[in-house]
Amino acid sequence: MSLRNKAIRKRILRRAGRDDPGSIGLNLVPMIDIFTSLLIFLMLTSTTVQTLRTPKALTLPLSASAQPPNDTPVLTVSTEGISLQGEPVMSMDDALTTSGNVLVALKTRLLLAPLVTVQGTETGNLTRGEINIVADRAVPYVLLKKIMATCGEAKFARISLSVNRRSINAVGAAR
Repeated sequence: MSLRNKAIRKRILRRAGRDDPGSIGLNLVPMIDIFTSLLIFLMLTSTTVQTLRTPKALTLPLSASAQPPNDTPVLTVSTEGISLQGEPVMSMDDALTTSGNVLVALKTRLLLAPLVTVQGTETGNLTRGEINIVADRAVPYVLLKKIMATCGEAKFARISLSVNRRSINAVGAAR
C-alpha cells in the first residue's frame, strides 16, 4: 500500500467517525443568539421601570394617568402628618387647624430647596423645579389644597400628585 492510499484511507475513516449515529454534536451558535437576545431584552426593560417608594401606611387613590412620575422631591401626607423626603414637617392636626391657604412650617422647609433658572426664558425666572405629593386617600381635599398652595408660594413650578394607576376599563365602570 502506498502512502497516498494510506492517507486516503485515514481520511475516509475520519469522515466515517464523524457521521457515527451514536455521537451527538452540540451547535452553540443558536444558543448564543438566544441568550444575546434575552440579555438585550432584559437590559432594555429593566432600565425603563420607575417606581416611587410609597410608605406602607398610605393607600393611594386610583387614577387613569398615562404619564409616569418623575424623580423629584417627595412630600408625603399621611393621616398622622406631613413629611418632606422622609423628615417630619408638621402634624396633621396642626395642618388642619392652620388658617389661610399657606402652611408656614411647610413653606419654611420648602424654601430650603435651591432655586434654578427656568430654561427657555430670557428674563431668567427662578423656580425650585418639581415636587411630588404622595398623599393617603383619607387626607381631606381641603388640606391637599393648602399643601399645593404652599408649594406654589415656595416657587415650585410643577406640582404632581401621585396616584395608583388603574385601567381605562375600570374608569368607565366607576362612573
